[in-house]
Amino acid sequence: MKFNRWFILFVVVFLALVFVAEYRMPRKFQWVPTFSHTDKQPFGCYVFDSILSASLSQDYEVTNQTFYQMKGDKRKRCIMVVAESMGSLGKVDTEELLSLAEKGNKILLVCGGYGNGILDDTLQFNYTHSYQSLSLRDYVMKGFARDTVEWLADSVYPRRHYYFYPQMIQYQIRKRGDSIRFKELATIYHRGDSTGIPLMDAPSHTVVSFPVGKGVVIVATTPLLFTNYGILDKPNHEYIFRILSQIGDLPIVRTEAYTPATAQKEQSPLRYFLSQPPLRWAVILAFLTVLVFMIFTAKRRQRIIPEVEKPKNRNLEFVRLIGTLYYQKRDYRDLVLKKYAYFSEEMRRVLHVDLTDRSEDLRSFAVIAAQTGMEEQDISKLVDTMRRLEEEEESTVSRKTMESLINQITTIWKRTNQEPTSPSSQRR
Repeated sequence: MKFNRWFILFVVVFLALVFVAEYRMPRKFQWVPTFSHTDKQPFGCYVFDSILSASLSQDYEVTNQTFYQMKGDKRKRCIMVVAESMGSLGKVDTEELLSLAEKGNKILLVCGGYGNGILDDTLQFNYTHSYQSLSLRDYVMKGFARDTVEWLADSVYPRRHYYFYPQMIQYQIRKRGDSIRFKELATIYHRGDSTGIPLMDAPSHTVVSFPVGKGVVIVATTPLLFTNYGILDKPNHEYIFRILSQIGDLPIVRTEAYTPATAQKEQSPLRYFLSQPPLRWAVILAFLTVLVFMIFTAKRRQRIIPEVEKPKNRNLEFVRLIGTLYYQKRDYRDLVLKKYAYFSEEMRRVLHVDLTDRSEDLRSFAVIAAQTGMEEQDISKLVDTMRRLEEEEESTVSRKTMESLINQITTIWKRTNQEPTSPSSQRR
């Protein structure tokens, strides 16, 4: 017991030290875009969804339904997609997207590319990509210039400039031909490369709007700005709310059907614990502790062997108890019949005679007489008396008669176990 207490104390102290060490260690972030509403990493959308949920209350929800699955819903709303690309957007979903817009819904696509050219051809625009060799961390550490994005004046907001790192806006939209449905909302006109020298490109846009039927399709090319890192980059979060202002007062449904598979797949109940290094170590150490405890407990321990007493033969005591109960009831007839039943069974087992078969009485009485040395007439008289008691259920037996009959049965049984004698030799 003393060893167990020291072992438990050691485990508790060790776990406490591990927790303190893990808590003081710097946290490592994972810069993987998931756009999941539960991801608190830099490129998750936990902060964005929390703000909209608190601001819009019942008018904001997150779902996994595709555009095709939403076609049966008659409500007018804004359907928003935030994804790194729309590579999984097929022909059927594109057609349903345009169909929903024609019915009066607003579609907000915040993504960096498309898997097919149906939407591009229908809305008459081109999607371009500007490659950036440096990572976001290296670009920030070197102090290079940010890109300049200008929000064009509209009915709600005035013209304003916003400044983003090029890694956050690697995709742009350009007008194709003379598309009359093309409406620019935000334009990138001043870019800074790794040398810090400004470049003037052809007009490229980061947010455009297309009227489709009774609704609108809004395309934004900056999905990373909607992540935790982008929305916490003050004052650039105002840029995001200017985009959302184009929705108006419609309720918003954000679908994660087109986000990466890692953000959609089912997670285990330990997902949050495993995602946090301190909690992950706690789970591992808990399992190791249980394993060590099982190993130590599995050892064979010497226990006191209890003294087992030899079981007592209480058959005679049981018989006496039953006999006392019958005697107290004064049911002498039943006692005699039970004694006779036992006697008949012993005769069948020892002498192979059946006293219940009356057709065999002559043979049975002769065998018993030969074995006991008694007269056949006495045996016949006793058996006949017992048979009458069995047949006459209303008959009664006195105590004296009971003792006489039981003594006769006992005498026959005792003589049966002796050497067989003849009646003549017994008389002599």
